[in-house]
Amino acid sequence: AVAGLIAAAGIIGWFVLASGKRKEQFAARSLNQARAAAEAGNLPLASSELQRLISTYKGTDAAHEAVITLNQVRMVNGQSELAAVGLRDFVAAKPPVKYLAPAYGLLGAALENSKRWADAGSAFMQASAAAEVPYLKATYLVDAGRAYREAGRTTEAAKAYRTILEKYAETPSFTEAQVRLAELTGGKM
Repeated sequence: AVAGLIAAAGIIGWFVLASGKRKEQFAARSLNQARAAAEAGNLPLASSELQRLISTYKGTDAAHEAVITLNQVRMVNGQSELAAVGLRDFVAAKPPVKYLAPAYGLLGAALENSKRWADAGSAFMQASAAAEVPYLKATYLVDAGRAYREAGRTTEAAKAYRTILEKYAETPSFTEAQVRLAELTGGKM
């Protein structure tokens, strides 16, 4: 009886793993098809395929990527407000960490497109905090500085630029941060 229970548990475990892998494979295939539709210029088809993928394969890596891709499509279609709402919902759902930086970065861009500069700056700061690679952290900080400057929040903008100068001197964003900080402070860093 014990051997039978162990065997049954093993079979059930194998089935669950195999099913999860198949689900992920189907989701990845569906994501590739939706991206191909977007690249071909058929944005309405891409959007509907991405929405279907998100609901059908919820929780998979492909579904998380589809949320980001869907909101990129929305922004291309001039639906930045809708993209911002979708991205806020996505990050509120606490996706895996690897999706936070691109989601917050795209949220910042959507908010910038909607001329919501201070909110965009905050989103870019969160993108920088979530990014794992120094050059991305610095790039998002440059974006945050630009958004804060547009919002008239020069203190926050200067802080973002100074962070680049202090922590990310080896990145390509270093020179831009120097120039932008000098513009903000009148040459006094």
